[in-house]
Amino acid sequence: MTYWHISAILCIRKVCSMTIENKIEKRQKIYTVEFWRFAFTVLVALYHLEIFYQRKLMPSGTTAVEFFFILAGFTIAMSASERRLNNGAGDLTTREARIVALDYVKKKLAVIYPLLAITLILAIVVIPLVTPQMFAFPPAQGAGLWSRILENLGILINSEWEWLIMVGTPMGFNNATASSAPIVPLWFLTQLLIVGYLYAFLVNRKYDLMMFAAPLIAVLGYTYFALNSENVLDFYIKMGLFNAGTVRAISEMAMGIALFQLYAHMKNRDWKLTGKIMLQLLELFAIYRYCALTWGAGISIDNFRRIPYILIIILLSFVNITLLSKLLNRKVMEKLGKISLPMFLIHFPLATLYVSMMLSLKRRPFASSLPGFIQNSAGTNRSLRPIGLSPGDLLMYLPLIIIVSILMQLLITAIRRLKKKNTG
Repeated sequence: MTYWHISAILCIRKVCSMTIENKIEKRQKIYTVEFWRFAFTVLVALYHLEIFYQRKLMPSGTTAVEFFFILAGFTIAMSASERRLNNGAGDLTTREARIVALDYVKKKLAVIYPLLAITLILAIVVIPLVTPQMFAFPPAQGAGLWSRILENLGILINSEWEWLIMVGTPMGFNNATASSAPIVPLWFLTQLLIVGYLYAFLVNRKYDLMMFAAPLIAVLGYTYFALNSENVLDFYIKMGLFNAGTVRAISEMAMGIALFQLYAHMKNRDWKLTGKIMLQLLELFAIYRYCALTWGAGISIDNFRRIPYILIIILLSFVNITLLSKLLNRKVMEKLGKISLPMFLIHFPLATLYVSMMLSLKRRPFASSLPGFIQNSAGTNRSLRPIGLSPGDLLMYLPLIIIVSILMQLLITAIRRLKKKNTG
């Protein structure tokens, strides 16, 4: 066997090895980010619970949503990069890029709509029936229940929900009334679908151009936001042709695309012990600063200051070389990530149920015998005077939305398995 034959064989083996490694790398999943998906969903749930409180722990806690926008842009860029790496292809044609973008939307809708259907049944029919009757004192009569159901259904057919087929409010606009938004957080999903479709198309159609443009879009978007918004990060603020929700989605998903480029440079680097220690300290500092700028902070410039720390948390979760990230990179975290969407959808209706239940219990004759953590929950103390979020609230409210979310996810899984079995 000649030298050239041996060289050719070695080159072929090397190419095959690289291809196998790339495919293995693509299959690897980082579970750390699933933990943070769950953690930021909890923050959103607590922020909306505090709507019923006079004393608030997180007056400006809306920046938890920024995590999800940035993560969406990051994963869109990662998907496009993996396609180019594994297929050895460049930019897609206009038609191919459109198909990829539509596939992005279809996958999101396939996950969102079954859970949304269950959420709407609970929010529009079940919870309004249960809340006043089960926990009222004295018990309310059953008369007029169907009229209340029809009234709730009227919310859907006499608002923007009707022509959007219950995806969410148009372009994130919301006038903060229950009649226009039965499920308040859905403005985020509306933006995720619309802006996500746009970026999925552009990144796959003009990859190199978008890698250059993404940082510029992120900076310009937030500059526009700062110059036009009076209440920082309020999604329903009108801003010329746009509203704050649209600007948040466009600029922050661009941040995610730009962040992926930094990740691509970091992931294959051989980090020494000193570098790992520095990154671990940076991660802990980012978590501390985000919490410090969230708990008890009012609506202010601090909303902007939180964003870099969210970027650091996401970046180091995917790089996965710090001790904390490795500790959180466990299969069980995937379960937490899966219940994040049902938690995101159902938590606001359940907040109404929770507060109504607790306040009704505390007005009953036996209220004095209730455990202290119940008497000091739901925004009032034993004397029904306003208080802030308490440990009792965490012990009651969070398990409630987690249990309901798990049941929702199990129901969807059972229906899909049954459907698959019948079609098979």
